[in-house]
Amino acid sequence: MFLDNLIVKISALVGMFVGIELIAIAIFTVSVIYFRSPVVAGVIGNLSSLGMVLGLILVSVKMEMR
Repeated sequence: MFLDNLIVKISALVGMFVGIELIAIAIFTVSVIYFRSPVVAGVIGNLSSLGMVLGLILVSVKMEMR
């Protein structure tokens, strides 16, 4: 039972990370179109991805502390 629960949690985390990266790619694409500078768009995409991952980590830690 423990192993099944662990596999479900790991697959959910992988799915969330894939979703986060897809959102970061979309933000990067919109930033390239808007700013016309790949460097600025890259920084914006990386910061948005970092923010989403940190939020996911904080939510996971908060849920485990209950």
